[in-house]
Amino acid sequence: MATATPRSLFRRYRPGAILPVWILPVWALLLAATTAWSGCGSSDPVVAEVAGQTITAAELRAFVEKLPDGLKSTYEGDAARQQYVQSLVDRRLMLLEAHERGLDTTLAVTRALNNATRGHLATRYQREVVVRDVRIDKAAIERLVVERGYDRDRKLHAILVHTRAEIDAVVAALQAGAAFADVAREHSLDERSAVQGGELGFVDIEAAERLHVPRKVFRELLAGEISEPLAAGASWHVVQFVEDRPAAMSRVRSLLEEDLYAEGVGQAEEEKMELLRAKFAVVLHEQGLTQIVDAYRLRNTADLELSNDLLYSFGTEQVTVGEAQLAIRRGAPTAALAEREGAIAVLNQRVLTPRLYAYAALDEGLENETDLQQYRRQLAEDMLLESIRRQETESIDVSDIEIRQFYDDFPEQFVHERSVWAEELLLGTEAEAHQIRRLVEEGADLAEFVGQSLRADAKKRGARHHYHPLEVALYPRLVPALLAAEKGVLMGPIEVDGGWSVFRVAHVDEGGIEPFDTVQRRARALLLRRRQQSAFGAFLQHLRDTHAALVTIHAERLQEALPDEVL
Repeated sequence: MATATPRSLFRRYRPGAILPVWILPVWALLLAATTAWSGCGSSDPVVAEVAGQTITAAELRAFVEKLPDGLKSTYEGDAARQQYVQSLVDRRLMLLEAHERGLDTTLAVTRALNNATRGHLATRYQREVVVRDVRIDKAAIERLVVERGYDRDRKLHAILVHTRAEIDAVVAALQAGAAFADVAREHSLDERSAVQGGELGFVDIEAAERLHVPRKVFRELLAGEISEPLAAGASWHVVQFVEDRPAAMSRVRSLLEEDLYAEGVGQAEEEKMELLRAKFAVVLHEQGLTQIVDAYRLRNTADLELSNDLLYSFGTEQVTVGEAQLAIRRGAPTAALAEREGAIAVLNQRVLTPRLYAYAALDEGLENETDLQQYRRQLAEDMLLESIRRQETESIDVSDIEIRQFYDDFPEQFVHERSVWAEELLLGTEAEAHQIRRLVEEGADLAEFVGQSLRADAKKRGARHHYHPLEVALYPRLVPALLAAEKGVLMGPIEVDGGWSVFRVAHVDEGGIEPFDTVQRRARALLLRRRQQSAFGAFLQHLRDTHAALVTIHAERLQEALPDEVL
């Protein structure tokens, strides 16, 4: 058992020790990483003091060594050393100011600190206790590979026609003894495969599905047999598999392993929650539940965060309606929360489970009190830094006139290169790409086939994508082809990374300075960021001037703390 009851660690906490942080650029103050928390010994000289608190050589060196290259000082020698130590001093001064303003005792900081601490504990408990022993049965993966049809590729032949009447005529000819290849050559709309007797090549089960061959047909149709007529978008086809071969399944095995692991995790979580509910005697308070359901049913949830009515209680822990609302308000499934059973399911998952895990972590001594208090100190200081940054910058605004002046003064900020907008589909196989191209040439819209594109955002974008020269690193074959293509001409298939592309350039933007109306929001954001950085820099200088008497920097010790090879 832990040395303190679980609830005792969530009382109001006033941070003590202070973490260092880099301040150039100013926003990087919030990117501090832990350096040294233990007290320094005689072998660790003090390089600076701020209001009685020390910054040691080891602390300074550890801070600099952990900095990403992009945040390293642009200066060299003593100038860089002075800049690094000043950044640690500034952080201490900011925290001193935050305490003087009482920010460490505000409800927002206290609540956020407690919620983050519980999240930390819940995550550790879920990882180190709940799912620690979840294992994947390799034999089960192999069984799934076979059951779902991933174990083989099949050589596909097809005859594609326009109408159901035409496909019925094709089936009649085949049943009368005509050879599949002969009928394909005579009737199939897909010219490329027709000349090969309908052959489309080897496909796996996913490629077959994109070619309008249902998974059940892929798995169950025997080699040499002819399928029933199958819809193929606005057309019809019959298919035949003539040969099978083992499939390359490394990717599929990984996906199935992820599926099985997720199932195992779900089962482990369900079993653990059942045990924890019983161990800590969880009570769901109907009055609190009704309050949430009614608020979501009436679409009036504004007052829920203020409610202190109980929703759950267990052990020495109590969860209020207000706390629950804070946990579910972002992305809340409002329809589910508007009825009792749906609300219980959502609240169990997003409120009760993490709270129980955090409570159990403390109850079972998963993290000792010293480590947890150290974590809270680090977290509290980050929150205080963010709070004081907001106080100093959130009131800053810029006018429309100033935004326009910024645009006129810095046109180089708004220059873009030549780019193209294109309708583009990424298909899994060359055969599939040829089939799509043929259908588009016959009058179909490229966007009709967006569901078959392998691009993750294809449906969202309606097959319209924007490409510019800088993206050649991401699309080394596609981008040059797009930039060289003539507007309005259907192109492809061309082999690209991840498959085969069929595209048509819809619009060419020759580049230049973007119009003000197009970039006004970006101009505002850039100008606002400059103003905020300037204001924050002035605030830091004010702190330095005001508290100069509280700061001592031992410049003569900096070179030993930060030798040239560290800079």
